[in-house]
Amino acid sequence: MFSFTAIDFETAHMYFPCSLGVARVEDNKITEVRNWLIKPICYPYFHYYAQKIHGIHKEDVANEPTFDMIWNEIKPYLDGTMLLAHNASFDINVLRKTLKYYRLSKPDSKYMCTYVLSRDVWKESKKFSLDYLCNLEHIELNHHHSDSDAAACAELFLKEAEYLNVTDFTQLKSLTHRRYNRV
Repeated sequence: MFSFTAIDFETAHMYFPCSLGVARVEDNKITEVRNWLIKPICYPYFHYYAQKIHGIHKEDVANEPTFDMIWNEIKPYLDGTMLLAHNASFDINVLRKTLKYYRLSKPDSKYMCTYVLSRDVWKESKKFSLDYLCNLEHIELNHHHSDSDAAACAELFLKEAEYLNVTDFTQLKSLTHRRYNRV
């Protein structure tokens, strides 16, 4: 059985988060989905294209806490667990850069990418984006809303594990020969 946390960041610009979504999975069931709006490091600047993608504007986060102010609330979701993200290199870099900026300790966790894994599962697919695969697998998604993206990522991973006929991360690693990186 799988237990992990799926994460998704939306950013105001580059690696400056304005939203974080997490979906906690225990024994193959989503047990909790959370979302935080975050006043980004670059506030009040928001890149036009970022706003167009996720619809979060500076007015939406004006009275929200900065990442360091909510880290103690977020960290238990990320510490001591496997983290999953669709395009994990982006989300983990956002996390790393934000932690470094605020001089916060990294969580003790490993991570893997559901995008990379999807290439092993749907080999013939034309696309591997979260929205495309969720549509293919009939997974509900309100794309670019971090809580919905995190929950969809969690559900997508459980589908990937089912298709690969694996029941834990040890089997998955053995079958795919993928290594798990540390945050």
